[in-house]
Amino acid sequence: MITSNKCANCSGELVYDVDSGELICTHCSSLKDFEKESEKAGKKLLTQDSTIEQSKTKYTQYSCQTCGRKHISATDTPLLRCPSCGDNNLIKTVKIDFTPDGIIPFKINKNTALEHFYIWLKTHHFAPNSLKKLGKSKVLDGFYLPAYFYDFDTSTHYSGVGINTYRTPNGQMRYTRHSFDKTRKDKYVNRIESASSTISSVKIRQLGNYSEDKILVYRTEFLYGWFGGQVDASLQENSQNMKRIVTQEIALDVRAKLPYSNIESFNCQTKFSDIMYKYVYLPVYKGFYKYKNRDYSYYINGENGKVAGKTPKSFWKIFFLVLGITAVAGAIAYLYSIYH
Repeated sequence: MITSNKCANCSGELVYDVDSGELICTHCSSLKDFEKESEKAGKKLLTQDSTIEQSKTKYTQYSCQTCGRKHISATDTPLLRCPSCGDNNLIKTVKIDFTPDGIIPFKINKNTALEHFYIWLKTHHFAPNSLKKLGKSKVLDGFYLPAYFYDFDTSTHYSGVGINTYRTPNGQMRYTRHSFDKTRKDKYVNRIESASSTISSVKIRQLGNYSEDKILVYRTEFLYGWFGGQVDASLQENSQNMKRIVTQEIALDVRAKLPYSNIESFNCQTKFSDIMYKYVYLPVYKGFYKYKNRDYSYYINGENGKVAGKTPKSFWKIFFLVLGITAVAGAIAYLYSIYH
């Protein structure tokens, strides 16, 4: 393994180059390859004693005094801007990090990521036209997000009383009551949960699926010129939170699929089994832009370019849409009154 990120030719800084998949010198542009292999060890069974492995390598860590986030760098190049909030109010420290089981390297560079962002902007029809003309010099940082891939099975037992109402021919309201007591089983594969408060698990899933078959064995070289996110919660805390959210999602799905207008005495219990996990670094770009004195952020999947975020809405576009819908509805009502 390379223990220094200095170029052997000129002592310049080596960084991981997305386009070549090798290390490139920022001074003389010479390339240096390093060993890469697929992570085929599979996931590990989650037990009460499971933890993620501490790293034997010391990384440079930066704590942002503005947003409180922590980031690490495996190079000597100082981090000048917080990847989370964009501020430069950083404090440099040294800490032992945790070693991921694997890493999905960046597949698209920053310019390509920005192209995906501007294509995404054009799909938001209510975004102001001026926003779609933003220059491409906006802040965009790439970092590796610590996350867990989970596989598990669930068994859910649910019961209650379903009520359906109907109207009789003479106009009276009646209802029927139906007791139900059922079990459903679900299998989850590669459910991704964020291990950092930098970005929520919901936002990660909005970025689309990361390919588990593209996970490589983690090596420090992938972080040269990039930054790794800090783990905020332990594996045990993360898995407990995951189970709580999945339990809620299943309960909502069960209720939504029950063929009743109302439900009484609803009870839903979910049990988990065979929980397997893998701790992985995922490539994410986070961008910032300012529009009318308000800050907006967005995320880009560093593997496939999918974008997630919020945009400001144009008042006039929404106004004229509502006006148009109202006018069409009024015209339909007028024609209906004439012909009927």
